Amino acid sequence: MEVSSKAINGINQDAIGGTVVAIQENPAIAHFEFRATNTWMGGAHTRSYVQGFYGAGQEDTSRAAPFIYDHDEPPVLLGSNNGANPGEVLLYGLLSCMTTAMIILATARGIELKAVSSKIEGDVDLRGFLGLDPSVKKEFSQIRVTFDIDGVDEATKMELITLAKQSPVFNSLINPVDVQVDLA
Repeated sequence: MEVSSKAINGINQDAIGGTVVAIQENPAIAHFEFRATNTWMGGAHTRSYVQGFYGAGQEDTSRAAPFIYDHDEPPVLLGSNNGANPGEVLLYGLLSCMTTAMIILATARGIELKAVSSKIEGDVDLRGFLGLDPSVKKEFSQIRVTFDIDGVDEATKMELITLAKQSPVFNSLINPVDVQVDLA
């Protein structure tokens, strides 16, 4: 017997359904632990490595080599532009996660899209980071995300924005997260 596989938005809709059923039957496989390491390269330049993670009940070994990301600051912030700064990394991580969440969850619902593009902007006041004014937040004071969605009506676009807000990165930013910091 042939198993059907229906692709919507470039994603196998049957595979999404299979994942949901597997998690319903064994909730333990829904636990994932993502990891990264970072090394200071000099100045404001750091390098991050992302390779292994734990998910679906096992250590993942599908990545033969790590993804390597260089981070730095622009010269106005005492760097040499060897990569995006960490604030920009956070912003594009949020934007990527929201877009991916939207596409995967839309596919699960059978919503076919023609195109999705997005942009993100974030405001930060360095007086907080530098300790110059204790009344100024150290974090972003506001982040603005804008989606341009083609191929669906306005009501569906609003549904898709709701789906994008199911992003784990979005929810990590809008809800308190227990972040532990220690020495190795």
